[in-house]
Amino acid sequence: MPDIVAVKQKSPNSNEEERTPIKSLKDLFSTGSRDQQEIYLSADAGFGKTAFSKYLAVTWCQAHCHNENYACFKDDELKTLFDFEFLFLVLLRDCTSVCNIDAMIEQQITRKLPTSAIQDEVLRREKCLIILDGLDEWTHPDNSCSEVTEKIPHRYVRDNCVILTTTRPWKLGVANLKTSQINKKVELVQLSADSTRQLEENAIRKMTGVRDDRVLESKIWDFNEVIRDRRLEHMQVIPLLLMYIVCLWCNNIPIGNSKHEIYTNIIEFLLSRTSKKHPEVQPSRESSASEIPEYFKSHEFCKKFYSLITSLAELAYQTLFNKNRENTLLFDRMVANIYLKADDMKLSLFSGILTESRSKTLIKEIIKVSFSHKTVQEYFAAIFISSQSDAQKTVVEKCRTVQDILDMSKICEFISGMNADWMCEILNDLMSVINEDEETRDYRTRTRYEDIYNTPLYNIQKMFMSCLQELPESENIQLCLQDFFIVRHTEVHSKLLQRLLKQNKTNIKSLYIYTRSLREIIDLFSLTDLSHIQKLFYHGDWKEDEISRILFPSLQCVTLRQGTWINDEENLSENLARVQNLQYLYIKHFTLSHKILETFYNFISAQKSMKELTLWQLDCKEHGRRRDCKRWNLDLSQHSTLSKLYLQELPGRLQLNITTPSLVDVTLWNINLDDESSLLLSRDMLNIERVELWEIEMSAESLQNFISVLENLPQSVTVEMDAITPEKEHDRVRENIRSSQTFHVIQDRWGIEFITIKPSKE
Repeated sequence: MPDIVAVKQKSPNSNEEERTPIKSLKDLFSTGSRDQQEIYLSADAGFGKTAFSKYLAVTWCQAHCHNENYACFKDDELKTLFDFEFLFLVLLRDCTSVCNIDAMIEQQITRKLPTSAIQDEVLRREKCLIILDGLDEWTHPDNSCSEVTEKIPHRYVRDNCVILTTTRPWKLGVANLKTSQINKKVELVQLSADSTRQLEENAIRKMTGVRDDRVLESKIWDFNEVIRDRRLEHMQVIPLLLMYIVCLWCNNIPIGNSKHEIYTNIIEFLLSRTSKKHPEVQPSRESSASEIPEYFKSHEFCKKFYSLITSLAELAYQTLFNKNRENTLLFDRMVANIYLKADDMKLSLFSGILTESRSKTLIKEIIKVSFSHKTVQEYFAAIFISSQSDAQKTVVEKCRTVQDILDMSKICEFISGMNADWMCEILNDLMSVINEDEETRDYRTRTRYEDIYNTPLYNIQKMFMSCLQELPESENIQLCLQDFFIVRHTEVHSKLLQRLLKQNKTNIKSLYIYTRSLREIIDLFSLTDLSHIQKLFYHGDWKEDEISRILFPSLQCVTLRQGTWINDEENLSENLARVQNLQYLYIKHFTLSHKILETFYNFISAQKSMKELTLWQLDCKEHGRRRDCKRWNLDLSQHSTLSKLYLQELPGRLQLNITTPSLVDVTLWNINLDDESSLLLSRDMLNIERVELWEIEMSAESLQNFISVLENLPQSVTVEMDAITPEKEHDRVRENIRSSQTFHVIQDRWGIEFITIKPSKE
């Protein structure tokens, strides 16, 4: 059982997430939903997504047809999977021509069975587990259906189905699924210390044949000394890489210090081992010394079989860069035969670099070929690209979006270790694609907290850092990057990130900081004079004089979370006023002195060019959030461009006027509205689409005025409201809404949600 955590939002109105360990399969498949369950499992390459999918399938087989010879299955896992009458394992990498889950099951599984005609009935009536493995390896085929092209396969809703989809994290980020499309999100995480230790023990015992526990303990210690000395801990936590490293170490082969070195040493090991077992298979041609690149010069079998390597490299490149994006990972044997001679094919299959699968129809046998793992295919494609200028151009042309670039990330990392100059050119050419991508433009104006580990731009930064990691000694390498994330202690002290950020001080467009010590961040990363920065997100502990150092005039989007501003000499409003083009502002969990709070509200009222405003959990130092703090005035009626407003848990009583025609979306939560003059709607608000009112204290007159204006607006407006004080007035209004012909009630359990009904223009 791999290490898995469940990831979910802390609350419906918070983008913060909590992570809970999944300790059993029962925990994994428990979603609390009686409807079709949609579970998404994400992990980076090599963490074992496909292995876990097959593990589930084999465990299901054992549960339904118990074999006493196998004692490795746990009773609770068998019981969990026994509850599923059917399990369908669909490899999305093989689904190049269909886009519907039912069609995928038929294509891969049931058409081979005599009972395939009852597939629909089985899926409707029986409890089924459908595993879709490798969403990141699938794209919607062109012209395959008349439905809207989706980032996920089409599916029918069935109450008894559980659909488990595995994917790399970046695919979830760009798929941009709605909350309703995911019942549970889980992640395969890096191996824990215990899991790493267990895997090392199992593998080393098997490969060395050691039986004595004390000798085995000594060998494990020696192996981990090598890992520590070479600083390869980051690879030790990935199952696939750990197994390869153990293989190299047990065979006394150098491991390597970078990703491309490790994979080169792996290929050297596989070729040497296969050459000795099958001496009759020789390279199809000899290669001259001038042909062989420098990084192969010290590898005997890579040099000997360099013609095979170049053929595999071209095969990997041509299949991965297939113009139709079909058959990129699993391709016909005939395609492989174009690039590989008969002996080359034998050696590739004997070594395990390539694998072969066969299936039969009534009239012929179909032979499919694939590389042993996608990262192996990407390694060989990188060999081809690093030696072909035309291929370099193809890489740039292929990358039209951030998603395309992330799909290429592993290839870019390998190329960095093979041809650093070319990689710099490629990455710098791709910067214009990143800058113009819709996801980038949207991110630079988003103020809310989000799960940045699945944010495409955060993964772009990881990709750039991994490319630099391949050549850590090359100080002359210059890469252009515009969006930066400093979110963990390890990243704060990362020399690579510090170097990358300092190189791009004049290019930075956005800066996301989620750490405790702002002063340390400013000093380590030289955060001064960021003349082009558009977005700042900061969450952590800081002092007034520190935050003022990074409020640059060029900023348009500012998010500040969890702070205290009680020094009257360092005025928050004056510092924010330095941001000359402020359009998006998000302030959460602040304690302000009474004096600063007053000037802050006046400042907000005067900022008439903002597009989005969020004020959340503000406390008055002297009064907390008590009603007797003061009657504050917040007048946004002259804000001609404000489209989204979120106000929650503000101190005192609020005299609020938000009757600006530009508003589209309004949320008010836990606020005491002044009885006399607060205005929430007016008849000229022709853009308003949604209003949410939660735990609001307001007068009966204000509530009735809100409902009356709502009825007379020409457009439909969706409203959610609950716990309005006074309760009697709220209950009366709620009852009127239920019986009114003007409103359609959507739900009436947790508060009331309704929409205004407008007569047809016809």
